[in-house]
Amino acid sequence: MKKAIIILAMALLLAATVSSAEGPVDKGSMIVGGEVSFSSHGGDVYENSDGDGVTNIGFSPFLAYFVAPSIAVGGEVLYSKSSQGDYSLSTFGVGPTVSYFFNLDATRTEVKGTVYPYVQAFFKYGKYTSGSGDNDHKETVTYFGGKGGIMYMLTEHWAVNTNLYYQSENYKQTEPEVPEGEDDSVSGNTLGFNVGVTAFLF
Repeated sequence: MKKAIIILAMALLLAATVSSAEGPVDKGSMIVGGEVSFSSHGGDVYENSDGDGVTNIGFSPFLAYFVAPSIAVGGEVLYSKSSQGDYSLSTFGVGPTVSYFFNLDATRTEVKGTVYPYVQAFFKYGKYTSGSGDNDHKETVTYFGGKGGIMYMLTEHWAVNTNLYYQSENYKQTEPEVPEGEDDSVSGNTLGFNVGVTAFLF
């Protein structure tokens, strides 16, 4: 999985070096973005019997390359970890994305202030681990879904990104082994809203 990430990053960066794009959503342009999060929780609500609080960290970088005008193909990495004393749970995943950007005013000459509505489909495969290290609970997890939003160009290369997304999730237990006849998988879904900053390289 790590090799796949490295190869994807190198391929996209190589594509960017030979880019002849003249605008954010032209063929040869590249998108770079992601999110980073950290939180620490304490007090009676979160602390366990030993007085340990909860710490959460996460990041989800992504890259995408415009293989044609308005069409971007790329990849996204997901990592998150929560810990409380000796106990922790973590998720790591990676997968492809395909996006289409609507260029509503192709004759516009100034990039700043341009709005690009877009839709995206994504898929991620990863691993989920929880426990204290002695007898970890492990699962494989798959995510797929889509999002729709807008990119508003703050400058020639930077945009604020807002979107609504839907994600379907399936977790399948791998360790410890599930007894024969019992269900080893659970599924769910998420509907959410994101706001972030994205860079266009062209």
